[in-house]
Amino acid sequence: MNIASFLLCLVFAAIGYVLHPMLLPKLVENDVVAESALSDSYKAEQKAKLAKQTSKPDDSKKPNEKTTPTPTPVKPEVAEKPEPTPVKPAPVAPKPAPKPPKAEVKLNDQEFINALQSSVKAGDVNEFKYEQVVDWKREGEQEIDGGTYDVGLVTYKAQTIFDEQQLQAKALIKDGKVVKWLWASTNTKMR
Repeated sequence: MNIASFLLCLVFAAIGYVLHPMLLPKLVENDVVAESALSDSYKAEQKAKLAKQTSKPDDSKKPNEKTTPTPTPVKPEVAEKPEPTPVKPAPVAPKPAPKPPKAEVKLNDQEFINALQSSVKAGDVNEFKYEQVVDWKREGEQEIDGGTYDVGLVTYKAQTIFDEQQLQAKALIKDGKVVKWLWASTNTKMR
């Protein structure tokens, strides 16, 4: 440790020695330092100072002599925290009776194909038109993305960069309606 660091430590110690007694009462008043953390000698010293300040002035002075009363330190009163009023729980409404589960709509093969055709005619899918479709097929039930769907497979002709090709699209049907069109090869959503 060089001499400059040593001197700096001494300066800070001296400053702390001088400033600490001046700042500590303010820190205790503002509840920055807990009073229980103070030493007994410091507490006794503070009580003596307080008693000295609050004692009556000397009556031995002449009545004509002006005396200034010493101000008594005012310790802020700590307001007691009110007891929290118990909160009554809100009355619980009875749970409604569970609704009976919806009966799934089961389509026969012809109704299934009609649902596919009406979805394409309505423009639910933009990748192909009704006129491009070559084949309509029912694949059966499959679980896709956490849901169980009745799946239809549509084969259509489309012009690609590799000439005209036959592509496939999957239709996911739930409760008798087409809910989603997917690319058959990747199961990603079609526009």
